[in-house]
Amino acid sequence: MKSKEITADNQIQMFLHCGQCLKEWKITDGISPKDFSRISVGWTVFGLQAWCNRHEANILNVDFEGMKHKAITYCNGKEKN
Repeated sequence: MKSKEITADNQIQMFLHCGQCLKEWKITDGISPKDFSRISVGWTVFGLQAWCNRHEANILNVDFEGMKHKAITYCNGKEKN
């Protein structure tokens, strides 16, 4: 099975959310969960972590177990209209 190529375009199919933020978001009006979130994502010693800045809580922590994976770490250069 041939894998698809990764690109610098947005390929997100499902957003990550902090469970506590989602509970708080339900009582807000006129804002999407995506816009309500305050998430940082970055490299760790072991892999990649998503962190909720609002609650100082882990959302996702991936251990690559020493394996190298393809990654694009540059902007695709498209300007927002």
